[in-house]
Amino acid sequence: MSLRSVNTARACGVGMALALLSLFSGGGAHAADLMSKAPPVPYTETDDFWTRPYLFGDLGRTQLKERGISLALTLGDEAVGNLSGGNRNTATQAGQLFFQAKFDMAKLAGIHGGTVGLTLVDRFGRNLNDEAGIPALQLTNEVFGRGSILRLTELYYSQKLFDDRLELKGGRLPVGSDFFFGLCEFINLTFCGGQPGNIQGGYIYNWPVSQWAGVVHYNFAKEWQLSVGVYDANPNYLTTSDSATYFLPGVPGSSPASGVLVPVEVVWAPSGPLNGTWRFGGWYDSASTIDGGLPGIIAISPGTGGVSDQSLGDSRGRYGVYESILQRLTVEGPKAQGWYTFLNTTVADHRTSYQDYQIAFGFRHTGTFASRPEDEVGFAVGTTHVNTAALTPNAGGNEVPIEAWYGWQATGWMNLKFDAQYVMHPGGRGYNAAGVKTDNAWILGLRTLVHF
Repeated sequence: MSLRSVNTARACGVGMALALLSLFSGGGAHAADLMSKAPPVPYTETDDFWTRPYLFGDLGRTQLKERGISLALTLGDEAVGNLSGGNRNTATQAGQLFFQAKFDMAKLAGIHGGTVGLTLVDRFGRNLNDEAGIPALQLTNEVFGRGSILRLTELYYSQKLFDDRLELKGGRLPVGSDFFFGLCEFINLTFCGGQPGNIQGGYIYNWPVSQWAGVVHYNFAKEWQLSVGVYDANPNYLTTSDSATYFLPGVPGSSPASGVLVPVEVVWAPSGPLNGTWRFGGWYDSASTIDGGLPGIIAISPGTGGVSDQSLGDSRGRYGVYESILQRLTVEGPKAQGWYTFLNTTVADHRTSYQDYQIAFGFRHTGTFASRPEDEVGFAVGTTHVNTAALTPNAGGNEVPIEAWYGWQATGWMNLKFDAQYVMHPGGRGYNAAGVKTDNAWILGLRTLVHF
């Protein structure tokens, strides 16, 4: 597809989303997005421009939701610039516009427990690591990636049964919609979204890439859930040139690397004032080729976990394990104010992985000041490890990012995060592709989130 055709398709898709929003609002007279922050207050007719949760007002959404249709249109943007690191100081910007719709089939068609979900994501912008020459393993503006195109990110049907203890879900889905860590409140990719996809992006596709999949969630006890999924791991889903694959719900062509990805996860969600979500899981991918992890054996693509179609003999399968803990520590107010912490650890198959483990640990506090109950602060430190078997100058090294931000709820519909990152040993031991040592990177950024 030509660039003109891609841009035309993107414009048409965004226009369709806006048209749908306008149409639904007239009739009435969020992978879950990993980047979204829900509007802080419910909409009422007395809300003014500054306090209402949506820039354009309710537009009939409340009435539509009562009838079974929930709609959202959100813009997320990350502007970042490096003060040091790489081969030059520069600034870039990347973002995404996404449209989400959910249809409650109980209200619309009398099917209790049924839900239809649709998400379209249009990404744009540039990658700071590339523009500044920072050889980092993880993106320093995480929203960049998977093409500046309009993608079909979710199109699924979900059915709950047996008093909602069992959920069956199928359609086009990103793995991160149902598995892994589900928050993205930081700008460095180390602390954002599903960790396994951060280090194994060559075959674990997080938002905004979707694939045909089936998922089962079973609540076998009050606070416990078991989840199993089967995903088509065909790498053709990563295409940025074939709209029949990345936008329409088509079936991608065959590939020698085709297989299925099977994640399994157990979740403990303690309730009460100090609630939390504790995830423990693993995955197996049946593809008959190695993921491109080890330089000198198969070409790699830093920052995506490695992509290759070169076979390594009769090797089959790749796997890993992970844990993700999100826990509330204190209760300080009626609007969820208090301290939260998270700890994520992912260990991938050492035989096939260029990046073989990642750890992220951080804190967030909501209600920073009494006069600003919805403002937040966050701090995190993490590491991504380069496999010691990799035949490169930085083999066996650790990239260590540190990040802190202040989140200002500027209006009911706009959130701004003022961010600072310090990336130590970018690329593992701080070498570029030519084996030349690079400096640690200081990066400043601003994330803007607007709910329309």
